[in-house]
Amino acid sequence: MERIKKIINHKNVGNALYNLYDRWRDEEKFEDINEYGKAILNTIHKHFPDYNVKLIEATKKPFGVKLDVEGIKVHLFAKIKGGYLCVCAKLI
Repeated sequence: MERIKKIINHKNVGNALYNLYDRWRDEEKFEDINEYGKAILNTIHKHFPDYNVKLIEATKKPFGVKLDVEGIKVHLFAKIKGGYLCVCAKLI
């Protein structure tokens, strides 16, 4: 669980999720959601190369990714709360 918390709270992961979510809102009719999932996974691998993180699937609603983090499955997604975009996660 500590590794999942580190991923969720990492500034660059949050920024990537925010930027990709913002782009997805404009491009969802034209682009493949799986490419967004790969981009988020690449950001995680870049900052946590020693973590065993695998992409299960990218999700449209809510926008995010389902991941396998060393055997623990988690859904990392963007959620708007009070006008702010939050990085959220729940075990799946």
